Amino acid sequence: MKIKRSFRSLLFILILSTINHFPQMRIGSQGSVAIPAGFFEDAVDVGFGTNVNFSTTVLYSNFELTGSIGYYKCGFKEDLPDYNFKFETIPLLIGARFNFTDVDFIPYVGFDAGLYHSKYYLEIDYGLLGTLSAKETENKFGFSPVVGFRMNMTPFFDVDVNARYNRIRTKYIARAFVSIQAGIAFRI
Repeated sequence: MKIKRSFRSLLFILILSTINHFPQMRIGSQGSVAIPAGFFEDAVDVGFGTNVNFSTTVLYSNFELTGSIGYYKCGFKEDLPDYNFKFETIPLLIGARFNFTDVDFIPYVGFDAGLYHSKYYLEIDYGLLGTLSAKETENKFGFSPVVGFRMNMTPFFDVDVNARYNRIRTKYIARAFVSIQAGIAFRI
């Protein structure tokens, strides 16, 4: 009984002594290439995007809470005559990140999850028979594991480069794409 109580006290003191009393906050923006994956790559071509992200350290200097909002757009894979297809999504994600180091070159892994607001647009021109178009909007849950690195450039900003796998749950097939991102993160 005394051993358990001593162990809990020691653990509590250890946690309190390692808490980060001066959290570091960052806000940044990244440009991105969106590469379709899985069944999605059969119909959708490589696209582009951007995101704005926020992160702050909590408890330890190597652990961060993150939030981001982005925009990604992809088109039809093949340039077939009389077809027009667009896929757009706006992910609103929150998550966590673990930094392997906390000075200069900082590799990290993380996991984000949240809402993906997606729009699909398809238009087919049948010539004399007319044009058929369909537009669908949906809000679905998705998740995004991420791996990357941040490099301290000045006391005011870092370069942030990462790759994330975005997976959106839908009722038919899952939509997935890999985004390779690069940008800057300013320290606040």
